[in-house]
Amino acid sequence: MNTSGIGRRASITLATAAALAPFIRLSPAFGQALKLTIGTALTQEGGALVLRMQEQKLLEQAAKEVGLVSLEGEYLGFTVLLRMLQGLAANQLQLGMIGSTPLIRTLLGADPVVPIALAGGGNLFPVQVPKGSPIKNLDDLRGKTVLTIVASDIHLMFSRMLQAHFGTDNPKDVNITLRGINALTELARPQSGIDAVISIEPISEAAERAGDLITLVRNDGTTGAAYDGPEGKGAGHKVASFAKTPFAPEAYYPHRVWWVVRQEFLKSDPKAVQAFLMANARATEALSTMPAKQVVETYGKEFPGGIDDRADHMAHVLWRRRGWGWMTESDVNTLPGLSQTKALFPAALDPANVRKIVSLGDAVCKAAWQANGSKPPRQAFDEKQPDDPRGKPSWEIAS
Repeated sequence: MNTSGIGRRASITLATAAALAPFIRLSPAFGQALKLTIGTALTQEGGALVLRMQEQKLLEQAAKEVGLVSLEGEYLGFTVLLRMLQGLAANQLQLGMIGSTPLIRTLLGADPVVPIALAGGGNLFPVQVPKGSPIKNLDDLRGKTVLTIVASDIHLMFSRMLQAHFGTDNPKDVNITLRGINALTELARPQSGIDAVISIEPISEAAERAGDLITLVRNDGTTGAAYDGPEGKGAGHKVASFAKTPFAPEAYYPHRVWWVVRQEFLKSDPKAVQAFLMANARATEALSTMPAKQVVETYGKEFPGGIDDRADHMAHVLWRRRGWGWMTESDVNTLPGLSQTKALFPAALDPANVRKIVSLGDAVCKAAWQANGSKPPRQAFDEKQPDDPRGKPSWEIAS
């Protein structure tokens, strides 16, 4: 997939299952350059970070700073994120961006990847209904058919919402039927036999702006224009049951998109991982200070929806709100809690084991932060933000 305005050298290859095999090839221009193969999704906010890294050659610059003569970054764009997880598991990617749902699954496995930074987060995942729908509040979802991407972060959000409101994370327990899809674009419009849609930004903004779907409740517990319940009518109310989620006041599901690295590559080439983290930090810093509309006009052309929908979405992105993408203690602590969602995961994570796996990246994460001027300053991690719990940086958790 070539990206307009970035140029041939910075293009992102669209990866398919068949194209995953011949990754390890050396470009004549690089000779025996170290290969760093990175999976990315251009339709998510992490894709904007990658395009900034490419345009400004941030990875190459950071590689020289850490003493690597040449580091070749190969960026592979995935339209189906399951393929990215498969690529990591098959030793065909060294780095990738995945949500909490696939990360929890790999952490439950025999050879888990190591989360090292944030590529995104903060999505509002609204529950939307067609115009004129009889569904006015969460109680009205009983007995209805809901469209989602099964076993995804969208599904996880809905299960956490059900747990807070109905006391169960399994839709079947309240007679809700889930209908699964694979393409995000199917979430943008009403469909036959569907009563409600669990959507994702910025698709949801585009659908609402077009009048095709109307928001009922968002991931942050705030009502939309379609709502009518005990808390009031219309948008801007906080659903009472939201207080029951363990992740309040942030969200039913504290959404994170994680940069992850294979353990073997982290161990064999820590300098390459450090260079990537430095590049990611610089891209994050730049895009956090740039006007949202400018970000999506320049780096968000693959985002769904119109320019205003994309800009609205950027305002909610976690690394943009923070101004940095380092992981915090609170970010890591969401994983064991979310893994208790029985409708999606066969077992819960052991918090001590999660910390042990995260600690594998401590040295390289801290070194990258320090090499980048120790930005943000250490006290920024401890700032109290009601909708953004933080805590120690990830490299201090083990101690």
